[in-house]
Amino acid sequence: MKLYVALGIILCFSCTISAQGVNESMSIEFNGKVLKISEPLIISVLIKDSESRPAIIFPEITGLEKRSKSATSAINIVDGRKVVDQTISQEYFAPKPGTYVIPEFSIPVNATRLFSEETSIVFTATGEEEVMLGSDAILPEPETGRETIFFSVQADKKGVFIREGFSLRISLYISEDAPVEMEFYRFNEQLQQILKKVRPAGCWEENTGIEEIVRRKVVITGKNYTEYNMYQSEFFPLTAGDINIPSVTLDMLVIDRMGTVNSEKRIIKSFSSKPLRIVVSQLPPHPLRDQVAVGEYRLVEDLSSQMVYPGESIRYVFKVEGSGNIAAIPAPEIQANSAFDFYPPDASQVVKRSAAGVTGEKGFNYFVVPRKDGKFPLGRYFQWIYFNTARVRYDTLRSVKILEVRGEDYKLGNISLSSSLGLYDNLENLDTTRKTINYKELLKNLTSAVAILLLIAMVWVIRK
Repeated sequence: MKLYVALGIILCFSCTISAQGVNESMSIEFNGKVLKISEPLIISVLIKDSESRPAIIFPEITGLEKRSKSATSAINIVDGRKVVDQTISQEYFAPKPGTYVIPEFSIPVNATRLFSEETSIVFTATGEEEVMLGSDAILPEPETGRETIFFSVQADKKGVFIREGFSLRISLYISEDAPVEMEFYRFNEQLQQILKKVRPAGCWEENTGIEEIVRRKVVITGKNYTEYNMYQSEFFPLTAGDINIPSVTLDMLVIDRMGTVNSEKRIIKSFSSKPLRIVVSQLPPHPLRDQVAVGEYRLVEDLSSQMVYPGESIRYVFKVEGSGNIAAIPAPEIQANSAFDFYPPDASQVVKRSAAGVTGEKGFNYFVVPRKDGKFPLGRYFQWIYFNTARVRYDTLRSVKILEVRGEDYKLGNISLSSSLGLYDNLENLDTTRKTINYKELLKNLTSAVAILLLIAMVWVIRK
């Protein structure tokens, strides 16, 4: 009898642990199974509800070239709580059309290991058999056309406006006909010292998250090189003035076989980058030049209803998409008026950091209550001024939606439309101390408690 009871407890305990161990918050995804030869295979690790971005190292895949890496964070407000989802992606390019078998692999993420089964990816021909090399990144020029090995700290722009982004890339380039064999020497220690010198002060940094040396084939001035990319970030200067990046040195371990098969000599050889200067200019005169966002943006908007009655609530989404410092995009400033009550918006954002720069979107979800009848172009209320780096001028994103309000003017009690903000009145008296219940965390704790009780019961039965 004791044996059956113990076996039952063990079975329940195993089921409980299995239920607790299933991690639905992390997964591995592919961007497709059939791709054009000009398109990359993108393997992504998705992590839900995580403020921090873990270091992810993707596998080497035989026959495919590992290239650019990107990191995307999406922020949403759910039941008054900020939820951050992370997506880390790695690109793989095929040298020619065909079917490529991706063997099963695992990726460690913090204390968890994610598994992917064996799968096949088909790359189809598109008429352009060659994949462009180096089209997604900054490529430097060696000082002389005869250099076979050189170290580079390179920016994609020589001059930017204040708060405009520029990419900084650190790579070692070795030509195919280089006459030496080399190995990296105390790399992590050297890289940290290099980054201390090259990271510009007074800048907002968006790091693409390179945790390993990424190798790829590139063509520079008609010569084939292998690039060993070790760092890339996008920087947004917060103050005007030149950014001067000094020359930095990378030590490599060079193997000299001294003309014999069984004898070799290892020496340390230094490679130095050229100093770099980036001019940061102030924006043209404007009353808001110290506040506006800088970049290339467009407006995407959504209105839950085109026609409502006074007092009936609607939702309006003002979403800014494009390239720039997405995280620093401010909300449109809306002046108080007697026609509408505008609640403070819920903000959401998606930021993608890649070799091509920082892109994404930031949305502002407004709760709106009309108080007067009539037709109202929302462009009167929703305007967003920014500095357009493509046109080198200030631009305005303005709503093109028109809201029709039908019926008698809406009054709340004895509120005067001309002297009150309506639904904002007595806002300070609302109870903001109530906390939302995290059911996911509650279930996890309950499962742990049940597992402990089952373990105690099993020990008690065995001892009896």
